Amino acid sequence: MSSILFLLMVDFNSEGAFSSNKGHILELLILGRRDELINTFQIWKEAKSSNSSKEESLKHKLHSILFAIFLETKEALKRNLNEDYNLIEKEILQNTLTDSDILNIFFKINGCLDELSLIKFDSKKKYDSRQVEQENNEKGL
Repeated sequence: MSSILFLLMVDFNSEGAFSSNKGHILELLILGRRDELINTFQIWKEAKSSNSSKEESLKHKLHSILFAIFLETKEALKRNLNEDYNLIEKEILQNTLTDSDILNIFFKINGCLDELSLIKFDSKKKYDSRQVEQENNEKGL
């Protein structure tokens, strides 16, 4: 288990766990699973590059983590991905995912998480200090 995931684990038996924002707890759980998935992608890629015998077992682990993330985000994916949701659901329930299927499902789920601003880190507005007057005019100043 990755160190970040360990830090994000929630003790659901604690009374304090449910006095905080439940959405925030779910976000942390999803981010923890995503972190575990990305770390497993890294180990899987390393195993593929070195032609390791662990490659196939890591692929199964990737599939199972993707399945867990899918279960955790199912309703948000359904609301935000429309027709892509049905494709992801059909593929994720198969036991015969190819390497490209795994990556495509991850990219679609990751894109949805970005759209929901869960993983967005580049939201700062770009500012060109050379065009101050033009920006002031656009704002009616």
